[in-house]
Amino acid sequence: MKGRPYALIAWLKSADPEKTYEIKEVRTSRSLTQNGYYWAMLHQLAAALQMPSYEVHANMIREWGPCEILSIDETVPLDQYFDYYEVIGRDAEMQRQIVKVFKGSSRMDSAEFSRLITGMREECIAQGIDVMTPEEIESLRFVEPEHPGKPTQ
Repeated sequence: MKGRPYALIAWLKSADPEKTYEIKEVRTSRSLTQNGYYWAMLHQLAAALQMPSYEVHANMIREWGPCEILSIDETVPLDQYFDYYEVIGRDAEMQRQIVKVFKGSSRMDSAEFSRLITGMREECIAQGIDVMTPEEIESLRFVEPEHPGKPTQ
């Protein structure tokens, strides 16, 4: 069920009280056009820097992507839970590590991904790679229609 707060409250009043429900904010996802533009720039930048694309992408995520700081038990195998992270400290007494965890691009919403595109654009300009103007980039921010057969409530 999607809706505004009062409509959701009304719906929840009639919902099965034995079930558990999750409520989260609906955010605009990035468009396929934005995604294609980012990856086209990334491959050009990787070639210019003579680096693997996955490494350039990881650097961009760390530099421009959203992140959270977490305190995690030292025995937790971080690479099994996170794709992009950096240990930034340790609490030896409590046997915990302080970890900066970055959101992967596939989980970013449109605004977060736009920031990543801005960063990629700046990196490309610094390397002399031709990029779109801010006005051209703005035209990529449209929301694509939902896929046929994908139910919405």
